[in-house]
Amino acid sequence: MPDLCSILAAAAAATGIPYMAGFTSGGVAAGSVAAATQSAIGNVAAGSAFSYLQSAGAATVLGTAGAPVIGAAGAAYYYWFC
Repeated sequence: MPDLCSILAAAAAATGIPYMAGFTSGGVAAGSVAAATQSAIGNVAAGSAFSYLQSAGAATVLGTAGAPVIGAAGAAYYYWFC
C-alpha cells in the first residue's frame, strides 16, 4: 500500500507538471511548450502521451488556478516531511 508521501508526490506531479507545460482546463495555452509540441505533431492521436496530458490538464480537480496550488502543496509536504 502506498504511503502518504508517495500519494502526495504523485498528486503534485499529476497536477503541477501538465499545467506548467501549458495543459490547462481551458485547453492548450498559447505560447507554451504544449502549444509548440502540438504544432510540431499536428493531429493528436487518441491514446498518445499528448492526449493523456491534455486530459489531465482539462480535468484538474480545482481547475487551472488550483493546479499550481496543489502541486506546490504536495511538493512542500514531500520536501519537509518525507
